[in-house]
Amino acid sequence: MLKRTSLLFILISLVLYTNQLQSTQAAIPAIAPGIHLSINGEKVETDYEAYIVRATQTAYVPIRFVAEGLGGTVSWDKVKQQVTIHSNDQQEIVLTMGSNVAYVNSKMKVLSNVPQITTPRAMVPVRFVSEVLGATVDATKSSDGILNINITMGK
Repeated sequence: MLKRTSLLFILISLVLYTNQLQSTQAAIPAIAPGIHLSINGEKVETDYEAYIVRATQTAYVPIRFVAEGLGGTVSWDKVKQQVTIHSNDQQEIVLTMGSNVAYVNSKMKVLSNVPQITTPRAMVPVRFVSEVLGATVDATKSSDGILNINITMGK
């Protein structure tokens, strides 16, 4: 009886995990044809394409490229699924994948859109992180449908 109960629990867990994985993947649709990302007017080349979640119209970017492009450093804690960003002006931002709570200099901030992990990158809402680091974000859609996002660091 114990073996049968354990097997049933494992099967139910696998079904729930598979459903959660599918719903997470479905929540990350990109809009075509893409996003061009620039920092201070210079195009940023990343190894993973930025995307927009249609339901919230939120642009997600690979955090390492943006944070480092703005002069910060990034560290990743695989166990906690957390990314920590340190800026030049001594700010610390801690984001946990899948959580709508971030910490900026140990103060809790509630995010309207959660950071997401997509293999192989931690993807974060571009506006929140950029603005916390002191930058402004300008997003315009060109006539060919490409979203141009320019992040400008304040002087």
